[in-house]
Amino acid sequence: MTLTGVWVGLGVLLVVAVGVWLLRRQTHVSPAAPARLHPSDADDALPAVPLPEDAPSPTDADAGDLPTGRALTRTLFALAVDLPASQNGDEAAFQAIAATCGHLLARPQFQQRHLPRRPLLLPKLMRALSDPEIALDQIAQIVAEDPALSANVLRIANSPFYRVQQTPVESLPRAAVLLGLDGLRAALSTALLQPVLPPASGPLGRLPGVVWEHTALTADVASSLMREGPARADAPVAQMAALLHGLGAIALVQWLRENAHLVTDATTVARVLELYAAEVAHQIALAWELPPRIVAALDAQRGDAMPTDPLCLALRAGRLTAALTLLCRQGQRDPEASLDVLRAWAARHGVAADVDALWARLNP
Repeated sequence: MTLTGVWVGLGVLLVVAVGVWLLRRQTHVSPAAPARLHPSDADDALPAVPLPEDAPSPTDADAGDLPTGRALTRTLFALAVDLPASQNGDEAAFQAIAATCGHLLARPQFQQRHLPRRPLLLPKLMRALSDPEIALDQIAQIVAEDPALSANVLRIANSPFYRVQQTPVESLPRAAVLLGLDGLRAALSTALLQPVLPPASGPLGRLPGVVWEHTALTADVASSLMREGPARADAPVAQMAALLHGLGAIALVQWLRENAHLVTDATTVARVLELYAAEVAHQIALAWELPPRIVAALDAQRGDAMPTDPLCLALRAGRLTAALTLLCRQGQRDPEASLDVLRAWAARHGVAADVDALWARLNP
């Protein structure tokens, strides 16, 4: 072969190699890129990393023939987002947002800006409510120190789940007598931790209200289930853990609202809340220096595996029941069919409670 022929052959090989490289470059799918953040969070961001292998997937929605609390809660939250919804969401956006959240949660700056502050009365009320010798009127006096808290307690006392008479309750002492210590403790916890929700605007404007409504119902159901079982002393823990879980979700919603350019799909938002709400709640519990039992209960809500501990199981039952209730109220599910789901779920997981009576309290 002549020297000219060699050079021609090399040139052809070079052209083919470049063509193959360009083709592979066009068809290559890049991993999740770091999300472009609101300026207030940009300093905290680190390069995105792949999600942990145990991250929940939308294909985990059903356990056999029964919908799980996770699947129903995703549906509920997606319906509260004014964006298009698809079955699995925008996978690229989900990977980017979730990976960025994973980095930000460990940053002190993120915690300072986005986690709610501990209510001033919380330590005092927790000590009072755990004192077996305290009188109801003493608790009412503590609550009366905060007019807004007092009004919120009365509102909760007159809600369908707590109401014990047709006539509205108009005073704290009367509410304390009607609710009893257990009922007053639960109503107080919900009233004390209820966040000040931002004005409803933008595609995520309705979501915080729906999240908190689901949270309050979850807390009521979980604590009620604990009071009916042998681990009665853990009822306040169930109430507090459920409320913190909701606060974690609302903190995430606020972060997403500040970075609205990242959000393109309602299902993606619901998946992000499912993945990281319990982790944010864990951070809140640590920042508020709450008891380890509450922190452990929140940790058990992260995975997909169904817990066997009565407290953690009650929290799962609460989320399922709350989601079913709200979906029925929105006309998305049939109440009788939803009650059948709740009965079957309770039987499958050994929840020994009068679910019919519980359902009737939530859906009078």
